[in-house]
Amino acid sequence: MMQACAKSIGVLLSYFLGSFLTFHLHEKTGYIGAMLACTSCIVVLQIGSLQDSLKLAWLRVIGTFLGAVMAIIYLLLFPFSVFGMIIAIFILDLICMMLRVPDNGKVASITLVVILIVSHYTAGLNPFLNGALRFFEAAVGTSIGIVMVWLMSLILREKAKSNPKST
Repeated sequence: MMQACAKSIGVLLSYFLGSFLTFHLHEKTGYIGAMLACTSCIVVLQIGSLQDSLKLAWLRVIGTFLGAVMAIIYLLLFPFSVFGMIIAIFILDLICMMLRVPDNGKVASITLVVILIVSHYTAGLNPFLNGALRFFEAAVGTSIGIVMVWLMSLILREKAKSNPKST
């Protein structure tokens, strides 16, 4: 029950902060910002312990950063195409393998695809702004998720102190 409450509150906060951040800088992708912040929060909240959540959050941030950088480079050099996107994913996976990013940068590939498709459907969106927004939206959701896991661990610790097991 506590995890469901934490997830619900985390998603609510992520939605509002993610959309608020994006709407002020690029209104047309405001709901994309909400979606990415919410999914990042949910991903971090899937792990029970704070330490495991911090590891997952770090992978989320690194993957998002790598995917955003690759997308920015791609969009500065080429217009969107499905073939180009596939080549970019291939190159990004190779980079993630060389950097030993766990899961070969699954999050990096997701971020790359989101940024490329958002750019394709949002004419005139600066690649730097698009990449930066997607990175910060994911960072907002990840941060909120970590705070929620931390709060849950504090509550559980206090609950354990107040209800010691009798022997």
